[in-house]
Amino acid sequence: MTRFLKRCPAVMVLLAWFTAGQVQAGCTASSSGLAFGVYPTLGFAGQLGSADVTSTASISIACQGMPAGSFYTLALGPSAAGSGNRIGTRYLANTRGGDLMAFNLFTDANRTVVWGDGVTGALIRGTLDAGGSHSSVAVYGKIPAGQSTLRAGSFLGSMTITLTYNP
Repeated sequence: MTRFLKRCPAVMVLLAWFTAGQVQAGCTASSSGLAFGVYPTLGFAGQLGSADVTSTASISIACQGMPAGSFYTLALGPSAAGSGNRIGTRYLANTRGGDLMAFNLFTDANRTVVWGDGVTGALIRGTLDAGGSHSSVAVYGKIPAGQSTLRAGSFLGSMTITLTYNP
């Protein structure tokens, strides 16, 4: 019996060693996308469309192992469509080819501050919620009026979301 008791602590230590672990802190950002709907190239009586088309979406930030109040920044890169590295004016490409539709993304509901990479346009800075696990940030989009030469079609685009966090 003494022999059994002497072995028990060793077994307990081994079990504790195998059950210990670490949670690595980390975050991801995702968005379901921004849909503008129909863009009217012509308005009433054949006049140029005079109204901007706007839409709103959100970027979700999900984190694991982060303390409440951790800081993050979100940057948006240039659109994949169009030439050059453009954030000041981003573009959507017609899936039928050729046409590019100008649009942009903003940090504010009035759509005056272009959301960019911190060099061109502003960054979003924030803190994680009380649980340190998630946050949601609104994205405000606008297609400016007056793009009357666009052909009918579906216009698509993409860009990179860069999330930087500080645990």
